[in-house]
Amino acid sequence: MSALSARLRSERGQGLISSLLLLAGVLIPLLFLVPLFARLELARLAADQAARDAARSAVQAPGPAEAEAAAQAALVRAREQTDVPLRLALGGQFARGGVLRAEVSARVSIGSLPVVGSFGTVVVRGDASAPVDRYRSLKEPP
Repeated sequence: MSALSARLRSERGQGLISSLLLLAGVLIPLLFLVPLFARLELARLAADQAARDAARSAVQAPGPAEAEAAAQAALVRAREQTDVPLRLALGGQFARGGVLRAEVSARVSIGSLPVVGSFGTVVVRGDASAPVDRYRSLKEPP
């Protein structure tokens, strides 16, 4: 019986268990960070692409009202492709030689737990600008 009690009181293997617990304490948070970074990168790429498409669509429109509608249509197409909640702000001057700027933003949820709730959101932005051709004919405003 004394051999068994001596073996149970032995501290051999304690270092291995401590290192495994320490390693688990580092790896488990990483398991949550990798998908978060993937969602952030997806939203950033979607915002950049949507801004480029919106600016390009807007400068090809015949008039200012159509430019806004074309930019919104480009944003709707981007939302359908990525399921990222995107918002558009179109600015600049729609005139010969002018520049239109599209700014797209998206809110990405950091995460949530059933008991705690949501941790918050991160806003990612994308912007692009495109020149209106100097020599094109534009629709006159009414």
